[in-house]
Amino acid sequence: MRAGSGLPGEGFASDVDSWRDSLRDAIVEMDATPLATPGSPDYTGWVYVLDLGPISLTDVASDPVYVARTPRLINHNPVDFFHLSISRRPSRAEQRGRQHHLGAGDAILVDSSEPFSVTADSFAHYLIVNVPRASLRRDLRMDRHMLGQYVSAQNPSLRVLMSLLGELGRGAPGLPAETVHELGHTAHELLVSSLRLAESGHRHFADARMSRGAQLLRMKDFAVRHLADPDLSPKLLAAAFDVSVRYVELAFRESGLSPSRFIRETRLAEARRMLADPRQRHRSIAAIGRSVGIENASVFARIFRARYEATPREYRQYAGVRPL
Repeated sequence: MRAGSGLPGEGFASDVDSWRDSLRDAIVEMDATPLATPGSPDYTGWVYVLDLGPISLTDVASDPVYVARTPRLINHNPVDFFHLSISRRPSRAEQRGRQHHLGAGDAILVDSSEPFSVTADSFAHYLIVNVPRASLRRDLRMDRHMLGQYVSAQNPSLRVLMSLLGELGRGAPGLPAETVHELGHTAHELLVSSLRLAESGHRHFADARMSRGAQLLRMKDFAVRHLADPDLSPKLLAAAFDVSVRYVELAFRESGLSPSRFIRETRLAEARRMLADPRQRHRSIAAIGRSVGIENASVFARIFRARYEATPREYRQYAGVRPL
């Protein structure tokens, strides 16, 4: 997700002061000190906000900066939120004396009612999931040691949450409000699962508390990342998640698609995207079929035509002359 990806909100900032004001309006008031080369005439920063009902999402970026939530600002601007700050670029964050060097995809949980700080020596970019304190406390035992909790980019629940947030950033403006709010509840559930897993350090601890809907998101994410594997199937999903094939079938049934149909539809949608992409013109149609796990060119042509009423070759020619 990035600025301009569809998130409404404050938008681009022309200087660090206006960026700080946008940050205050979108999330919470903080001091901001630029760390860029003195006298630099240019500044890049943005704040984009997406309301998901039970939570909100903020896409924040800035040139090198030090930001701090100080006791003075807490008294002046009390805000009752927890923030899961997911770093898209390297930075450092601290709360309650717990300091973490965050790589791309790592996250930290901070409390807006207590001091914390973030330092970025290079361009900073965060996705921040904002959750009312009462809501998170209702679903998770918030011991004091969880403030400043580090969540690794390898945390499987966090990875699925990132995938969902990316989809929401691209598509939420076109979705009905009730659908956006429903996905907001799913994102909240994944956030809770990410924190439980980070606290326990054991994958099955979080898995046992994860609803079938959250497991479904993980399975879909796995399928999308393994489309090129011709052996991708309900059986492979079951083996990857240590569940039965029956469980996989039941999880997908709630989404209205069988796992086999989801895999086929996703493969064809990705192939269609590549066929319409001028940057993929140098690739043969058979190669595109193989890249989405369909190794037989005749089978690829047949099922593509059944789905889109055009062969892959016809679709590529049509896409080349129509506006995209």
